[in-house]
This record gives sequence, C-alpha cells and structure tokens, in this order.
Amino acid sequence: MNDIKQYAIIVTIMKKIKVDLGRRSYNILVSKGAIKKLPDVIKEKGFLGPVVIITDRTVKNKTSKLTSKIIKKIPNDIIEIVVPGSERSKCLDVFQGVVSKISNRTKKHKPLIVALGGGVVGDLAGFVAASFRRGVPFIQIPTTLLAQVDSSVGGKVGIDLAEAKNLVGAFYQPECVLIDTDFLKTLPVKQIRNGLAEVIKYAIIKDKQLFEVLDSRMEEVLALKPALLETIISRCVEIKARVVEKDEFDDKDVRIILNFGHTLGHAIEAASSYSSEYNHGESIAIGMVLASDIAVELDIFSERALTRVRDLFFKAGLPLMAKDVSLSKVLKSYAFDKKFTKGSNRFVLPQKIGKVKVVEDISATLIKKIVRQYVRG
Repeated sequence: MNDIKQYAIIVTIMKKIKVDLGRRSYNILVSKGAIKKLPDVIKEKGFLGPVVIITDRTVKNKTSKLTSKIIKKIPNDIIEIVVPGSERSKCLDVFQGVVSKISNRTKKHKPLIVALGGGVVGDLAGFVAASFRRGVPFIQIPTTLLAQVDSSVGGKVGIDLAEAKNLVGAFYQPECVLIDTDFLKTLPVKQIRNGLAEVIKYAIIKDKQLFEVLDSRMEEVLALKPALLETIISRCVEIKARVVEKDEFDDKDVRIILNFGHTLGHAIEAASSYSSEYNHGESIAIGMVLASDIAVELDIFSERALTRVRDLFFKAGLPLMAKDVSLSKVLKSYAFDKKFTKGSNRFVLPQKIGKVKVVEDISATLIKKIVRQYVRG
C-alpha cells in the first residue's frame, strides 16, 4: 500500500479526534464545512449567554461568505470584536481593550468566547477566555494552516512582551476545535507556506512517512489538493493530541518535543519585532534548520538528513536564512527562552527523521557559531 492510500485511510478514521484530558477533554473536527457545526455545538453544550466572536480585520473580510450565514443561525446575542491582524495584536494593550469591551457588554452574563482566525487570534482570544472572570468557555475555529495543525490544539494561550514571545500566558483548553479546510482557500500562498513549517515539524519529530509524503507531493500540497491536505492536517492534529495527552502542562519533558525549532525561531521573531518580514512559520523553519545543524555538529544527526531537511523547506518555499536581522538581538531574545532550566539551555534536536531528543547545556560558542551562519544583519 503506497503512502497516499495509507494516509487516505487514516484521515477517514481521524476526522473526529479526541484530546483525552479527563474533564477537560474535547473533540477536534477536521472536515470541509466544519464551521457549520458551530450552532449545534453551542446548543449541545448548553451555552445560553452572549457569544463573543474575536477575529481580525483580514479574516473578517475574507471569510464572511463562509461564516455570516452560520453565525446568523446562532440564537444567542452575538458580540463581535475585531483586532488588528498581526502578531502585534498579542500585546497587553490589545488584551486590555478586548477584556474591557467584553466586560462592558456582558455585565450580567457569562460569555462564550469564539476565536475565529489564525494563531494570533487564537492565542489572544484563548488568553482572554482564561483570564476573564477567572475563566470562561471558548471554542477555537482556526482559519490558517498553521493554526489548524498546531496552535489551536493543546491549550497554550498567551500574549507577547517586547522581550520575547509568549512570556505571559496560560494552559487553557477549548470546548472544541472546528477545523474547516475551506478557510485555506482564502489564504495567500505565504500563509500556506507559513503553516507548512509546522507540518514539516511534525514529520521530523514523529512521522517519517509524513516526511516522505511531503517530499514527494509538495506541489500537490501547495495546490491545496483537498483530500491530501485534509489527511495531512488530521495526521498533525493526531500527533499533537497524543503528545498533549501525556503532558498537558508541559512539565513532564514530553510536550517539549513540539518546540523543535522554536528556541531560536522565536528569537528570530522577537529580533525582527514580530514583523511581516519573518512570520512565525518562516522563523521556526530557520530555527529547525539551525537546530538540525547543531545536531550535526554534535554528531547526533547526519549530514545527509540535514540536506533532506533543508531541501524540504526549500520545496515548501520557506527561508533557510534570516537576512537583515540583528544577530545580537537574536541572541538576546534567545536568553529569554522558556526552556532554560537552572541556567542551562535545552534544545530539541533531531536524531533522525521521525525522532528527536532533548539536549541540555549546549555550549554558547557552538550556538553562536551556528547562528552566525544563518542570521545576517
């Protein structure tokens, strides 16, 4: 049975994926038209209060044809809050503004928060839900590939500070996640490539077969072939769900593997001031190449495997180097990385395609050497 046929069977089984966390368990639905389930979910879960839909301007404009008729079917009072569509929305000022608007319009009722957008909206709305009145329910409706395969699953929510990404946040699980592949048709190719960085991450850390599929079918993936894309999304969600179940609060050294490429990737994002020059996917793509090269230097990953990793990112149209980014700012932001313990760094490094390990206390000299090769100010 070839890769594509086998993956087609997997997606048929996995369209409804449960994240089993006891009383915090929830389902993830992956399908074309999944947003049509929103009114049913609200009714089934007995939410009677106002429904606060947090979105951004770009998503609102591009997805109204998919969402407006569905939202009209919701009998609850609807409150729409539109935030700017960039990483800079994940800041204290925007957070405070959103909370104030919700507070002013839901004084006597407990609201349901719905995050309709990409990773920025999901992180911000989730943190609002976790914080407002010490926690109100929320639903994730991710509209970007990156959010669908990664940030909408697992309960990590938060906002950024100037020093580094996601320094303020919480673990707060949604009531459910509705992943509608129709939203992907509204995205520019840059955003598809952005999400592919996380897809490739899952392949490298857990699924060699997925890596092979991406390597041989990248043109079809970029062309948004529906069955293949739905299958890939479901596989990534399944991988993350199983990891999160073992380590919901990221304190058992299991969930840390999901941060492959993020240590230096987040530092690149912060050093570029979260600009559009290097979005999250592009930054962690470079971070994964950096981590893979560090693994080669430590003799735990082969040169051939590094070449395959670099080639796959190239096929996906993702950068391999960060240009016009301050090296000193990258290294400064890296020092704020949350994976540091007792003053020692911790990196997720590949051993082979499909398997990674956590390596601690890598020399600063080696890190600087590799970063200098890939970051050009």
